Amino acid sequence: MVKPRIVVFSGPRSTIANNPPLVTSAKGRFHGDDQLVGRFDHLVAQTLHEPVTVRIKKFSGHPLEEDAKLVYHDDGKDYWEVELSPEDGAYLLPYMARRADGTQSGRPFEDADTRNPEMDFGGRQSFFPDASRLFTDIDRGLSGRASDGGANLLDRIADYTFVRALPPAGYTQAGEVAGHDFWPYSPRPIGKFPPMHTLARVANTVQQSLDSGNYDGALWLEGSPHLEETLYWLSLIIDTSLPLAGVSAQRAHGELSNDGDRNIVDAARYVASGQGKGLGAVGIVDEQIFAARVFKKADARPGGYRATGGHGGVLGSTKAPIYIWFSPTYKHTATSDLALSKLPNEVKFQEYGDSDGTASVRIKGEDGSLRGDVIAPVHIVKYGHYMAEEDTNNPDVEVDIMARIKRGIDQEAEGSFNFHGFVLEAAAGSGSALPSQMAALAIAALSGMPVVRVGRGDHEGPIMTTLNDLTIEGSNLDSTKARTLLRAAMLKLGRLPKARDPWNPTKEEHASTVAAIARYQTIFVTH
Repeated sequence: MVKPRIVVFSGPRSTIANNPPLVTSAKGRFHGDDQLVGRFDHLVAQTLHEPVTVRIKKFSGHPLEEDAKLVYHDDGKDYWEVELSPEDGAYLLPYMARRADGTQSGRPFEDADTRNPEMDFGGRQSFFPDASRLFTDIDRGLSGRASDGGANLLDRIADYTFVRALPPAGYTQAGEVAGHDFWPYSPRPIGKFPPMHTLARVANTVQQSLDSGNYDGALWLEGSPHLEETLYWLSLIIDTSLPLAGVSAQRAHGELSNDGDRNIVDAARYVASGQGKGLGAVGIVDEQIFAARVFKKADARPGGYRATGGHGGVLGSTKAPIYIWFSPTYKHTATSDLALSKLPNEVKFQEYGDSDGTASVRIKGEDGSLRGDVIAPVHIVKYGHYMAEEDTNNPDVEVDIMARIKRGIDQEAEGSFNFHGFVLEAAAGSGSALPSQMAALAIAALSGMPVVRVGRGDHEGPIMTTLNDLTIEGSNLDSTKARTLLRAAMLKLGRLPKARDPWNPTKEEHASTVAAIARYQTIFVTH
C-alpha cells in the first residue's frame, strides 16, 4: 500500500518544535556540584553509542503485572534480557553532558544558564532546526504510546519531507544567523521576530513545494500566537486544492502533557484522510479543525484557541474518524483572487486622482516568485473610549498616524517600500472612531495608503458600512487578519490614487479614491 506523502514546513518561534533546557542529570554531577532536588533523576532522549545488553526486571511495567503473572510465559528467570542498539533510535537516559569552563571536569549545565547574559544565555539552542527529530521522537513513543499500545503513530499514516521555511533554529557553525536564517523566541533576550518581507519567502517556499506534484498535502508548524496570521496568509496566497494544516502547541515538546505532539498526529491524519481537499488552510489543535480566516489563540493553555467573527468557524473534528461538518464559502487557496498564480508580474494602478496616468510596481522576480520588498508595512491604529486629548477633528493631534504617513511617503520616495496601509480597530458595531483619527486616516487614504476599518476585539458580524467614506469595511475580521488581507490585496490592486494635496482634495480626486476603495471592498467581502 502506497502511503500519502506530506511536506512539513518549519515556521518561526515554534513552541511545538521547542524543548525544555538540557540540564545535567544527577548521575552526571560530581561531589561539590550543585545537586538536583527530588527522588528521581530526569531522563532525556538520546542515542546509544554502541549496542548494550540490559536486563529488565520482570513485572515492572505496571503495578498489577505480577497480579496477572499466570498469563505470562515463565522462562525461569526474574528478568527479561534484550540487546539495545543505536539503530533502535533514542532511549530515555540520564543526561551526562557538562559545560566547558576551563577546568578538567567542567561544570553541570543548568536551567539558569539560559538567563545568564555572561554566558550568551546558555550558548545552546533548544528548538529543532526542522521537524525530522520531532517526528522521530513521536514515532519512537517517547512522549507516549498509541492507544493500541504501540508506537510509529506518524509512520503508520504517511511519508514525510521536511522543509525549513522559516525555521526556529539554525546551524550556526555553517554560517546561519539568528534573525536572518532562523527565528527562535527563547532565551527571550535573544529571540528574533521575522520581518514582513519573509512573508514572500513563506509564499514562495510553500507554493513551489506544492507545485512539485510530490505531495498529497502539507503541514505548517509555528508558534501559537502567530500561526493565525501565517495560516490566513497561506489561505489567501497559495494556489492549491491540497489540504494544508497549520499546527502549534502551548507546551514544548518533551514537557509534561505537551499538546503539540498530538496536534501533529491529528493533522497528519487529517491530510491523509483526503477530506481536507478544497477546504483551504486550516488550523488543527485540540482535536478541532478551524478555518484559517477565523482561527485565533485566546489563551496560553491547551484548549486556548477559538473561532472569531461570531458565526462559527470550527469545520470539523479529528476524533477518529475525521469529521468535516462545514465548508467555507469565502474564497481561499485555489479559489482566491489573490493566489500567487493569479497575481500579475507587475501591478498597475492610477497614480493621481485627477489624472488617468498609471504607475506600476513589479511584484514578482524573473522566476515568477514573489518579491519580499513589495510586502506592505501596515500600521494598526486603535480607538478607545476616553482617549481623546481634546475635542477636535484636527488630524495633527494624531501624531502617530501622521508620523506613519510621513514615513510612508519618505520610504516610497526613496524606493524602500512602494505600498503602505493602515488598519483602524474602531468601536464594535458602529465602527466609529475619534474625528481626529478619521481625519488623519483620510489624509492617509488620499496619500495612496488604503485604510481598513474593523471592530474592536472579537467583532461578531460585519462592520457597519458607511457610504463614500475613505475606509474599507473589514467585515468581521479582527485587526490582525485585516492587515494580512490588506497586504495581499495590495499585490493585486496596488495603492490608492494620490491627491495632489491630501489635506485639500478636489472632488475628482476624492471620487477616484472612493472608486479605488470599492475594488478593495469587493476583495474584503469575498475573502
